[in-house]
Amino acid sequence: MKGRDRRRAILDAMRRVVPVLFVLFASLAASALAQPLAAVGYVDSQYLLSLHPSYQQLVDRREMANAEISQVAATVQELQAKQQAGQALTPEEEERLQASIATLQALQQRYDQELQDLAQPAIEAVNAAIAQVAADLGIGVVFDANAARESGLIVYAAPGNDITPMVEEVLRAGF
Repeated sequence: MKGRDRRRAILDAMRRVVPVLFVLFASLAASALAQPLAAVGYVDSQYLLSLHPSYQQLVDRREMANAEISQVAATVQELQAKQQAGQALTPEEEERLQASIATLQALQQRYDQELQDLAQPAIEAVNAAIAQVAADLGIGVVFDANAARESGLIVYAAPGNDITPMVEEVLRAGF
């Protein structure tokens, strides 16, 4: 009898606790489902960068770099094509090839750094404006529409999630 009374007491306790646990679990689940999803927005960062006052200088420098690098690269390609065709290079050509390769590498490094230095203020201004607009709108995630499209990571984004015009306003106000 003692064991039977004990089991009955445990079952009675469980009958009282289970409904309380069920209500608690249901209310927790309901509140978790009621939480809003993190808001998401997107921008056309290339367009926003193009608005920055230093952008044209960056474009001009990139064109200059491409022209200079292309010139040196053409020399390297010409001499390498001659080698690949089985023709021996003269000592002068071999020296010119080595010098051209070294020059090409140095130019690429120099222009990469110059372009990065020129772009940095524009990148920082755009990122700050994006952060400001996202915070004002309560947006938790902002992605670049072009990068997302090219990578295939984003399949669909509603036009209403495009915050580019609002970021543009903030950028223009800061110039």
